[in-house]
Amino acid sequence: MDKHKKQPHTGASGRPTSESKNRHGFPAGLTPREVEVLALIATGMTNVEIAKELFISPHTVKNHVTNIYKKLQVEDRTQIALWAIAFNLAGDSQVD
Repeated sequence: MDKHKKQPHTGASGRPTSESKNRHGFPAGLTPREVEVLALIATGMTNVEIAKELFISPHTVKNHVTNIYKKLQVEDRTQIALWAIAFNLAGDSQVD
């Protein structure tokens, strides 16, 4: 057992909070593309609209959304949008 391994912080629900960041610097292990999708979801865009905006297929958007649900441990787009707002990732995302 690695006693130096960090335990995830938990919120009121007992679920881990999204304080951890990945190599890209985004919380919850999100990739830059997932952050782009997340920001567009927060503006109210549909998967088809997001696909057109990012020049990817709707199926690829759906895959990104599924990954976002898992990483953020949320169950619907409203929760994704609220999460994006809380972490200042809503709207014009600045992904490098």
